[in-house]
Amino acid sequence: MKYLLSLLASLVLVFFTGCGQNQQVKKSVSVYGFSFIEGKVIGKIANKVIVEVANKEIVEGDSYIDKLANAIMKNSLFVIGMQTSIDDEEGIITDIRGKQLTFTLNDTKLQNDQIVKIYIPKKIIAVVDFSLIGIDNKTLDKFAMEDMTTKLVQSGQYLVVERTKLNAILEEHKLADSGLFDEKSSSQLGKLVSADIILTGTFSKRGSNWIVNLRLVDVKTGIIMAAINENVSGNEFRWQQEKDTSNLTESFENKEFNVGWMANVTSKENAFGKGEIDDSTGANGTLHAYKIDFKFNSKNGTVFFQNNRLRDISSYHGISFYAKADKSTVIRICMFDKNFDDSHDNKWLTQVNLGTKWKKYEVPFDQFLIGRGYIIDVPGGDGRLDLDNIHKIMFQIHAQENSLFDVGQVWIDEISLY
Repeated sequence: MKYLLSLLASLVLVFFTGCGQNQQVKKSVSVYGFSFIEGKVIGKIANKVIVEVANKEIVEGDSYIDKLANAIMKNSLFVIGMQTSIDDEEGIITDIRGKQLTFTLNDTKLQNDQIVKIYIPKKIIAVVDFSLIGIDNKTLDKFAMEDMTTKLVQSGQYLVVERTKLNAILEEHKLADSGLFDEKSSSQLGKLVSADIILTGTFSKRGSNWIVNLRLVDVKTGIIMAAINENVSGNEFRWQQEKDTSNLTESFENKEFNVGWMANVTSKENAFGKGEIDDSTGANGTLHAYKIDFKFNSKNGTVFFQNNRLRDISSYHGISFYAKADKSTVIRICMFDKNFDDSHDNKWLTQVNLGTKWKKYEVPFDQFLIGRGYIIDVPGGDGRLDLDNIHKIMFQIHAQENSLFDVGQVWIDEISLY
């Protein structure tokens, strides 16, 4: 019965996925790891055996990164000069032509048309910054690389050279740190970081499309293992790639709001709120601050000031700000992380107690807890604070934490990440 229900659910998903091009049905992406791949012996010449390997999927997904990652992995499962085994015979790969591998074996007993299992050793791969040509979004390469690196690691086929080590080598040896390395430079870099393979490439803009040009270089031979060239339509780029990695700074000094901030507050559950830049006070030597006036008419009333912008803040440790109130007030700092494979976002929050004088508050991200009103056991997505997918950050005043009064004022200034 359990199997039947699962099968029916899968059929429903397939049906709706195929209905209408405008439906945004999100499919979870699978990345498969395996230690062996099957092949068929198609020729023998002296001590050389030629095997055609199976065309096995490694990544299942529809985004451009999923497709590129799949192509990269399929073209780099094996490297010339690599020692491996076919069934119980040890050998060295001496030639690769598409799906046909040539092995040098000693006294082989393998026969033509024999189906064999080939062991896939782990490879060390270094992923060099992709170069952007004609693209204004300078964070695109970062996220493309992060997605790519994640899938390489998840496959279990690679050990990925750590970024700080790679950057240190690039700087020390005055090598280019982005773009399509030539084979000589790629081979040199690979040897310096003890890699087997170098992955490098460019993203170039042509009209509404992107041209993706990637190269896999065999470090030992200095030869290009594979060149991948794809013309990707603009709507294939996942919108979550447009993430902001800059600091979330707001001082209100120019009486203007930085990108993402809503000029006024939002009020819910029979509450009244008003937000504006106050030019009569500021914190830390500044002249302006953001003032929130609030009035609650029910115990569930809430007022909040928020920034709506998809961000990757994983390189920061917390959020800092100055604040004060006209009387002792509790405020919530909330963050919402976007779960792309789940319809529910995770809400994370923490609280601080404000006094009547300006004070700097530093709130580390590990202090945030899953918000009430969300399922604690399965809150949606992976249930973890995904700092690379934060799409809302808000300062919230809720009646439940401030039940002794129903009217008040709060000032906030010098908001930043640290």
